[in-house]
Amino acid sequence: MFLPKLHSLTISPGEYVQSSSHLFSSVFSLLKLKYCKIIIQTKVSETMFPAYLSEYDESPIEYLIIDGRFPFESLNNLLSCLPRLRHLSISTLVKSDFEERRELPSTKLKYLKYISLNLDCVRFDQFEKILTTFFHYVEILRIATLFDEAYLNAKRWEKLLSIHMPCLRIFDMNHYDSIRNNALTYHDLID
Repeated sequence: MFLPKLHSLTISPGEYVQSSSHLFSSVFSLLKLKYCKIIIQTKVSETMFPAYLSEYDESPIEYLIIDGRFPFESLNNLLSCLPRLRHLSISTLVKSDFEERRELPSTKLKYLKYISLNLDCVRFDQFEKILTTFFHYVEILRIATLFDEAYLNAKRWEKLLSIHMPCLRIFDMNHYDSIRNNALTYHDLID
């Protein structure tokens, strides 16, 4: 709040962060911030992204890069605070044991055009809810996934993208898994 002219910020705490709540609330309180890159190392027991950040509904951040582990269950809280977001990149969006019960808002992020996410053990059903809620105007979607074969269902993707992401121009997906049934190949699983 005491940096009224700060437009760009890259922050990299030198140590593990016990809770990122304070860090995010401080960053979101910067009234002119357009670009933010957070390089963060968190412990496994990382607390959730604070739901109380609704007071920062009008955060001006347009470019957000999180280089570190971020809990998937907090993604909707994060996106709800960033109505002007254009570019989102998260190096590791990780499934945690915590189940969030908060309803997703119905607003779509009309400026969000670019998304790059590495999904670590996030099931496709869970990701689909975020995609249909927030990613309507996205033009470039890059994701990397682990283990869930549901991500390989081409017909499901075709339906999902044609209905919920009509502006999409580039879809880049990397999927990493071992095939459990030796008779099948990745081509067979893609359907």
